[in-house]
Amino acid sequence: MKKISSSVTARATIGALFFVIGVFLVVFAFFTTGLRSATPSAGTLNPGGPTVSWAGTAPGGSSLDESTCVEGVNCDTFILTLSGTPTNWTGLKARIVISCADPSGVSDYDLYVHKGDNTGPIVPGGESAHGGTPPEVVDLDPSNAAIGTGQFSVHVVYFSATFAFQYSGSASAISTSAGSGLIPSAPQDTGPKIGFENFEAPGTLVQVTDSSQGPTAHTVEYMGHDAGEPSVGVNWTSPNSATGVTNFQSDLQTLFIKFDDSCPSSGQKATWYDSPAPTSQLVDSDPIGFTDRDTGRVFAGELTLTSPSCKISFTDTDGLDALGQPTLAGWSPSSGPLGSGIDHETIGGGPYHAPIPPPSPYPHAVYYCSQDLVTAFCLRSDDGGATFGPSVPTYTSQCGGLHGHVKVAPDGTVYLPNNSCGGTGAVVVSEDNGLTWNIRTVQNATNQTVANPNLQDPAVGIDSTARAYFAMSSSTVAGSATGGSSAVVATSNDRGQTWQNIYDVGAVYGLKNIAFPAAVAGDGGRAAVAFYGSTTSGDGSANNFNGVWHLYVANTFDGGQTWTTTDATPKDTLQRGCIWMHGGADICRNLLDFFDMTVDKQGRVEVGYVDGCTDGTCAQAALTAKGNAYTARGVIARQSSGRRLLANFDPPNPLHAKSVPGMPSVTQRRVGSAVSLAWSEADTGNSKIKSYQIWRGTATGAETLLTSVGETQTTYNDLTAIDITKTYYYKVLAVNGVGTSCANNEVAAPYVGDTCSGLTLQQTPPGHPEQPAQGAAPVSLAIDYIAAGEPPGTSNLMFKMKVTDLSSVPPSSRWRIVWNSYAAQSYDPAAEQFYAGMRTDSNGAVTFEYGTVATAVVGLVIGVPTETTIGALPGSSFNADGTITLIVPKSVVGNPQPGDLLGAVNGRTFTGDTSETQNLERSTLLVDHTFVKAQRDNGHPAATYAVVGNVACAEPTPTPSPTPRPHPSHPPH
Repeated sequence: MKKISSSVTARATIGALFFVIGVFLVVFAFFTTGLRSATPSAGTLNPGGPTVSWAGTAPGGSSLDESTCVEGVNCDTFILTLSGTPTNWTGLKARIVISCADPSGVSDYDLYVHKGDNTGPIVPGGESAHGGTPPEVVDLDPSNAAIGTGQFSVHVVYFSATFAFQYSGSASAISTSAGSGLIPSAPQDTGPKIGFENFEAPGTLVQVTDSSQGPTAHTVEYMGHDAGEPSVGVNWTSPNSATGVTNFQSDLQTLFIKFDDSCPSSGQKATWYDSPAPTSQLVDSDPIGFTDRDTGRVFAGELTLTSPSCKISFTDTDGLDALGQPTLAGWSPSSGPLGSGIDHETIGGGPYHAPIPPPSPYPHAVYYCSQDLVTAFCLRSDDGGATFGPSVPTYTSQCGGLHGHVKVAPDGTVYLPNNSCGGTGAVVVSEDNGLTWNIRTVQNATNQTVANPNLQDPAVGIDSTARAYFAMSSSTVAGSATGGSSAVVATSNDRGQTWQNIYDVGAVYGLKNIAFPAAVAGDGGRAAVAFYGSTTSGDGSANNFNGVWHLYVANTFDGGQTWTTTDATPKDTLQRGCIWMHGGADICRNLLDFFDMTVDKQGRVEVGYVDGCTDGTCAQAALTAKGNAYTARGVIARQSSGRRLLANFDPPNPLHAKSVPGMPSVTQRRVGSAVSLAWSEADTGNSKIKSYQIWRGTATGAETLLTSVGETQTTYNDLTAIDITKTYYYKVLAVNGVGTSCANNEVAAPYVGDTCSGLTLQQTPPGHPEQPAQGAAPVSLAIDYIAAGEPPGTSNLMFKMKVTDLSSVPPSSRWRIVWNSYAAQSYDPAAEQFYAGMRTDSNGAVTFEYGTVATAVVGLVIGVPTETTIGALPGSSFNADGTITLIVPKSVVGNPQPGDLLGAVNGRTFTGDTSETQNLERSTLLVDHTFVKAQRDNGHPAATYAVVGNVACAEPTPTPSPTPRPHPSHPPH
């Protein structure tokens, strides 16, 4: 049953808000209806099943408990009969679950189970915890003489709920060995918190020979900006960094990152470079990486579309050639495609299990695992990945869902975690170097993990004593995603045969939905897990989910007995709305399916994750705003304070250590003559923040102190950035009792216009290889910039596309502005994007139109976006200088309100249209791939527009005047 996460007083306050509504509904119900029961009103549960289901029908309102509710108004009843005798139920119990799909998390129901009818006694354990958001869970054990079998009254009280979000009830027969309905909250570690700094992939264009979006003669991409499903690792043997060189594998890029903890006065604390593997090519998908930290070998693998084959390359030199340059010469490819499944590949490695096979040139076993639609396979390499042996099935129909990353323990035991083996999380284990495999479910007599219908990888980490740490997004309600999920961890000292310390490490933050758990371990007893989390309940993968997500990291230093959890992105939303977990091409699948974590040479936790709400427009939007940036930008959250996973690198006096704060993560949004700053501090150094210093300059590295603000303020509006010819540069420094944070967090705020004439959202930088000067695109199709705005005094959106020149307009061509919006589903349930644009027919005649884009998926990975025209756009025009202006009534594109976001806004041009291609948006005729990958924003900065409401261009509300302070000439290092 639910843990009470808020005070009784707070919960009563919520109930009071519904009191007047409840009184009205009581009167209304008596005058308009008879008393209501659940639908259906009764059912019988047999020991062999099936599950019995029903739904509430009462109008709703508010009632504190059974004594104050009115049957059929704010409570209703379902009569449940347990058939047979207690003997028939030997080894079984009945689980009753009340859940609700309210995405806001406001709806609240309470559950009471009586013997007989509602006048009978409440059975032992028959009252749910009444802790707030559903689900409510009660288990009935017929072997208890006070329970037995026969008739029971399942009485549901609408504590604070309306008819709009009715509850769903279910009763199912489960094993008595199954744990309680909800996993208990993890006991809290009493030591200092673990702090993190976040390092985002830089907005640097890199030349690439291949793009996963399609082939072009000249292709560039932003580094780490289409970074879904990243793999991370650290080369502990590298001579290039004292802490080890980190690698970040995603899409077709393999990025390497070196960290400098001296806080250099020139340069950055993190430097990134790209050294793509020779086997990462445009026909590839499902990238995976692995770093053998003990040998320093880095692996990069890619599936070849949906064919059952994988290509792998490896490097022992951090992707560098003999001259120290990141080139293909720094890599060695494996000897050919591997036989594999068609999805979800993973690479891992480590020591051999005894008995050790004959010696080979590489000291560790390397495993490659993948899955078909049912069966999962693993292959072993004994020569460091140069060749692989035959595939061995690890499981077939015993497990479903998805497996996670393969991990190898110090004793050679191999673990392949799985989301659902018989409805429970599990590890599939080999103790003979991958020759045979055994399934071991994660449960004990008290608690069990529950498979999540929203398909996600679970994770496992193994410490130096071979203790395993399991992490998964465990469903709150079996078989349903509507009840949300929990961040469940467990430990095993016997290779998964038994499990202890099964806890919810997200409950301390009131988390109701969890996505993409990852795990890593270090010294004995020390481990960490990471996951995305939301405090909003309901189905986190549903398109109408309106929660926001942060990154959380939980650490244990005593083998899983206690945990300390950190919000690693406070005040910095990394995704708005849903995280899609069912494959395909939904727009909220921008983060794809997993992320990864590792530990550096000095014991710091590093999490390689993806930010779907990057830059100021999205990150600074109100929590209630609709829309998202739909980015997929790679970020590393790196530990900056607290105890390490390697005890030798703990700070002095580790249980009481304090340090300077970590660097705040800063975002900016410049509109007209105002710059809005916001920052997120994920590391106080375990010492109270005293103030934040805001530094500003008009040249990079030349900032001076602008002002200081109090310790609780994390936003600032600079109304003096009035020179539109200048780019303003900012840094935000945190000050605590120990000192001042490193000043390596500079952000640039160039002038991009205003909402009246248009804010520039994407701009092709000088020297771009797809521009006319490089001969790669005609002037009529090469996009210089796109912009969005709202003409004052109207109810329209305005989009602008500037191409180099339109003095000659080519026939059979299209110029498109496309953005993501679930409002498109009102026209076509399959559509999740709008477009507005200009078209020429075969004679060169120009028309303007808007419509929807629906992306069908062919096979598993190929998206085919198709336009459907809805109507014309009167008032739109183009000029010979290349400016296309599109006027779009808000009412025809979902009527976005002030504060809402238009995300992944991008420009696309097509030419040479035929009757077969004129409505397709994924085509080799698409000229420019730089800014967009399918429905994901691949640009820099993110092309997100915040609706303001067609007002005259006004400045933000001023920040209160700060107290004058001395102004140093440069920030401390």
